[in-house]
Amino acid sequence: MNSGSFDGGLLNLTNWVGNAVMPILAALLLAMGIYKYSRGYQIDPYIGGTMAALSVSGLLRLAEVFASQGQGATQYWSAILSLANWVGNVILPVYGGIEIVRAVLGVGGFFERLNIGDDWVRHFIAGGACLCVSGLMRLMEHFIAAGTSGVA
Repeated sequence: MNSGSFDGGLLNLTNWVGNAVMPILAALLLAMGIYKYSRGYQIDPYIGGTMAALSVSGLLRLAEVFASQGQGATQYWSAILSLANWVGNVILPVYGGIEIVRAVLGVGGFFERLNIGDDWVRHFIAGGACLCVSGLMRLMEHFIAAGTSGVA
């Protein structure tokens, strides 16, 4: 790709924002949150802003990977397949594990002083649902791969 082209400029902008601007912004938001927390203010908005900045950074890097796969008409199919694999193999199992941990901590009484009336059953159901959907996506992926290889 020519570095003077429009595509090259977009790639450079994405790299700069994803690798430099957003992580630095996340660190600054976290530092401001810690300072405000030491003064007795809530830290929640700063944690949310930090996570959002890191998420934007990760999503920009992910979009860069998706856009570089395949050529022509197969590029869209490759991007959709990569997105489905990423969601099914990374996002859903990690979030399911987080929800199961939240449920176990809720049963153990960890959240009694933090959140009054925390519904720990909801966390078990959400974690189990994430793991089930991830497993179903993997099963569909297996059937599609077996179907495209032909019948032996």
